Amino acid sequence: MDPKSIQLASSLGVILLLGISSHALAQTASPNSPLPKFPSAAVFDAKSALASAAQHAAMIRLPAGTYSIGSPENHPLTNKAAIPAHRVTLQAFWIDKTEVTNAQFAEFMNALPAKPIGTALGGKVGPANIALADRALFLEFSSRPSPYTMIDLDDEEARIGVRDGRFVPNPGHDNHPVTETTWAGALAYCQWRGARLPTEAEWEAAARGVEGRPFPWGEPMPTPELAVIGLPSGTTVPVGSRPKGATPEGLLDMAGSLLEWTSSLDRPYPYRPDDGREDLSRPGERIVRGGNYIFDDTPDKLVAWNRTVAWRNPATGHRQIGFRCARSG
Repeated sequence: MDPKSIQLASSLGVILLLGISSHALAQTASPNSPLPKFPSAAVFDAKSALASAAQHAAMIRLPAGTYSIGSPENHPLTNKAAIPAHRVTLQAFWIDKTEVTNAQFAEFMNALPAKPIGTALGGKVGPANIALADRALFLEFSSRPSPYTMIDLDDEEARIGVRDGRFVPNPGHDNHPVTETTWAGALAYCQWRGARLPTEAEWEAAARGVEGRPFPWGEPMPTPELAVIGLPSGTTVPVGSRPKGATPEGLLDMAGSLLEWTSSLDRPYPYRPDDGREDLSRPGERIVRGGNYIFDDTPDKLVAWNRTVAWRNPATGHRQIGFRCARSG
């Protein structure tokens, strides 16, 4: 066997030992991929998108003010990527009370001109279920080269499938947070709803409040009672399942559950909104915040100023990343 073959066999052996699926190897879309042009969705209609309308109506307002942002250098959970600690003045804004759910994102998908075929659960959707012209929107692993999708329905941990010409959540997963959305897919949903993704500074301000608390709920260290953490991969739970971990303002799941996309490019702190990091047209890695239920579920990852996260490729859907929307005012 030649050296390259030996190296490949060795790598595949390590993958099998680690229990990593071959799907993981297919995630090749570059973080520098240009923002895709998705087809236009029908205008948001609260009467036909009841779940999304309810989410929009329940948004929580954060007042204008100057907020503490970044990591204190002398704190036990300091995060080097979030240094220096600084103050950022923000205009008032609204942010979703919970992460966007499978039911809500499916409403957006059903407003698109793309129509699925047949029946398949999320995670088992394939080329037979999606017209050729639409596969680059929804199928990462079945399209080559791997495209910049809207959501990856062919990932085994996706929870939106197809039935009777519509996109539908898997049974029992309507109110679970949507996973496998790319950054552009999350942005498109929020814009359809008349909102946007929060900036990184807005997200952190919402998690920490005007008092600059280290965790969304305050000072106590994370526990499974306060945050959705310590669960097996693929095991999401309904949004808002940890009411004791709410912020004083009423936001839920800001630590644990899923990581969350923000609008901001990965740039060093201090945060400056005028340095190009909020340019939606620029390629590059986008910041995700909040920790997740399996890989980033330790206090140093769940603390509200943490910026050190492995998955930030905006062009690839992720099992551990979801999002919530924001709007100005």
